[in-house]
Amino acid sequence: MRSYEKDSPQAMARIVALAMLVDGGLDKSELELVAGYEMVQKLGLSEDEFEKIVHTLCEDMLLCGAHYGQIEMSPELIDSLLAEIEDPQLQKLLLAWMVAIVDADSRVSDGEAILISR
Repeated sequence: MRSYEKDSPQAMARIVALAMLVDGGLDKSELELVAGYEMVQKLGLSEDEFEKIVHTLCEDMLLCGAHYGQIEMSPELIDSLLAEIEDPQLQKLLLAWMVAIVDADSRVSDGEAILISR
């Protein structure tokens, strides 16, 4: 898995993307929520930059976590991504965003539950 600078907008964007993808795909309600909260703009990124981060995360997930056609991320891998955000204020913001994303489709998958619990 590629790494980003600690507390960088890119590291935060990857965690937002992970919250969107950890259940196995992008859901329209999650995309609408990210847009409605203006997450990408609040991170200081362009839509193109965010899309590139999402694409890169997808590539990395396929390389690091594909087993029998399913993408599974170990708790250790999730922890390594979350560890790129050290600032407590940024951690709180990301947690609020992640919970909102997970709740956007009114159901919590196993992957989403694991991500939030980490």
